[in-house]
Amino acid sequence: MRTVNRHTLLGHVGNIIKLKNVLKVNIATNRESQADGERKTATDWAQVTILDRKQAAWIEENVGPGDLVYVESRVSNSSYERDGEQVYTTDVIAQLFNLLAKKPF
Repeated sequence: MRTVNRHTLLGHVGNIIKLKNVLKVNIATNRESQADGERKTATDWAQVTILDRKQAAWIEENVGPGDLVYVESRVSNSSYERDGEQVYTTDVIAQLFNLLAKKPF
């Protein structure tokens, strides 16, 4: 049986962090709920890792804070040891990154 590891985001770019070999893009998504007859909005943040160097270069040149983006990605879990303790991480690795709209000024 075939399996799927896909994470889809449609949200606004918060900030872009350039590291040695990768680019990290923080993306904000909103969700609404209703409690006691009152609508509430909450923001969730996802940090997306861009491994493809061409894609990272394009994002650095064309994407900025507030821009609306669509991202398809996979989720990857890993662990490493720090100060004698095991640290577990979950990474969102971009496979498709599309700029949908620039932030209006």
